[in-house]
Amino acid sequence: MRIKRILIIIGIVIYTMVSISFAQEMNPGVDFSFVVGLNIGATTPVPIPKELDITRYNPKFNPKLGANLAYFFNDRWGIGTGLTLDWKGMNVHTKVDEVHLTVDVPNIGTLTGYVTGKNKTQVNTVYLTQPIYGLFRINPKWQLKGGIYLEEALHRKFKGEVSDVEIFVESPVMQERKFSYATLDYSDHARKFDIGLLVGGEFRMNQHVGFFADFN
Repeated sequence: MRIKRILIIIGIVIYTMVSISFAQEMNPGVDFSFVVGLNIGATTPVPIPKELDITRYNPKFNPKLGANLAYFFNDRWGIGTGLTLDWKGMNVHTKVDEVHLTVDVPNIGTLTGYVTGKNKTQVNTVYLTQPIYGLFRINPKWQLKGGIYLEEALHRKFKGEVSDVEIFVESPVMQERKFSYATLDYSDHARKFDIGLLVGGEFRMNQHVGFFADFN
């Protein structure tokens, strides 16, 4: 079904975070930091299908907690990794026009077909994330990084409801049916493992506190 492809976690996430770091400026060696941040993003097919019309989007409160460890070979170049807990979720309202879905209709049961109506979807996921990246220090204040991230979902929730439902049911024969309300639950279809690219930068206010902005 198309919805199985839609529910692949694209993982387009921007986050900012504050770091408490124990390192010496521009010196080779180990750099250890605690990170506290905020994820901003969504779960979406790319490109967004023309059958979906987003009318409202709320990224929710999605914290990021963990630690990073980097090793610098010299005063410029290094490698890094880490381990973080990432909450990623959203509330989104859309108008759907003949989107292929499986829905549960009260007192009727489960129906699969092409749905038209108003949709409200809630996504809540928690990931254990490990980044692996290279680092380049521009100067004592600024550094850049780029690499990959690996994630395992510890919690997955992808639920929604559709109102003013019109559905063209596929079987046993194609037929049009109308309902005032239906629900959907694709939590078990959301990908449990995710891998992607990351790029970002860091500004060090001093030897102990810095600010990050990363794009995953």
